[in-house]
Amino acid sequence: MNLEDLYRLLRTGHVQAQGIVDTVPDPLLVLDAGLTVQTANRAFFKTFAVERYQTIGEHLYELGNGQWDIPELRRLLSDVIPRSTAVIDYEVEHEFPGIGRKTMLVTARTLFNPDEMSVT
Repeated sequence: MNLEDLYRLLRTGHVQAQGIVDTVPDPLLVLDAGLTVQTANRAFFKTFAVERYQTIGEHLYELGNGQWDIPELRRLLSDVIPRSTAVIDYEVEHEFPGIGRKTMLVTARTLFNPDEMSVT
C-alpha cells in the first residue's frame, strides 16, 4: 500500500466516524485526556450556537471565551470521572451568554481503543 492509498483509507475512516458521531441526536463532545475537543456533533453546534472551527482543537474550559469553565463541570471531570468507569446523566446547569440557561445531563466514559490505548 502506498502513501496515497493509506491517506485515502484514513480519510474514509475519519469521514465514516464523523458521520456516526453526527447521527447522535443529543449534543456530543469527544475529549482527549487533556480535555481538548477532538470532535463534536451537529447537535452540539446547534444547541450551543457555535461553529466547528470555534470548537475542535480547543480546551473545554476555553470554549466560548471561557463560558464552559463551569465549577460543577470542572469538579465532575477532575474528581468523579477519574474514579469511575462511567458517569450517566449527571445534571449540570449553567447560564450561557446569548443562548440562556441550559440543563445538561452529562454522560462520560472512557472510549475503548483496540490498540489497547484509552481515549477519554
